[in-house]
Amino acid sequence: MDRSTENELQMRHAIHETRETLDFFANYLPYSKAKYIFALRRADEMTPFDLIMCFDQAIFEMHLWEALSELGIKGGQVSKENPWSKELRALLNERQEVRPTAKTLHAEEEFLASGSTACRGSAQGRACIVLDKEDFQKIQMGDILITTMTTPDFIEVAHLITGIITDRGGVVCHAAILAREFNIPCVVGCQTATTSIKDGDQIRLDATAGIVLGVIQ
Repeated sequence: MDRSTENELQMRHAIHETRETLDFFANYLPYSKAKYIFALRRADEMTPFDLIMCFDQAIFEMHLWEALSELGIKGGQVSKENPWSKELRALLNERQEVRPTAKTLHAEEEFLASGSTACRGSAQGRACIVLDKEDFQKIQMGDILITTMTTPDFIEVAHLITGIITDRGGVVCHAAILAREFNIPCVVGCQTATTSIKDGDQIRLDATAGIVLGVIQ
């Protein structure tokens, strides 16, 4: 526990020291990727696990894009010149380790969609696309709801879902209000969620960074 606390303090210090650099790079990244950096502005409110996920991804993304060549920065230069980036990835891997079993699966993730955070939190589970009330019968306990926009009828299934993702809306839309009322992690305004996510997909909703990731096992 002492070592974990020390590593967390080092991580938060590294974020503080690189804040100016990260904010600069955010102007050159696609919005979906820059959201990792924007989320770090609320680092004091984040758990260590969520924090290291956002920070590590921010460092990873900020040197992948061709736009950086316009700044005279070579791919990988940022992480290579900062040894703490490698150390953070090692710490992240350590946090994710589980005791090996015959059924242990190694999972990878892919970016699916991003939007605005309406109710912060995280959830992982089966995606269930619901376009109207007739689809309510598809919803199972623990599903993450994918829809264009919720209506008052969705209160009927709020107790079943662990996350909400919508194509439309902002932080004061119906889905956002519903999510905050029931404390359900929610990302709204993803535009293509109902088309980029398939029914039954295993997904992870990060409603701190405002992103949706597909879990590939």
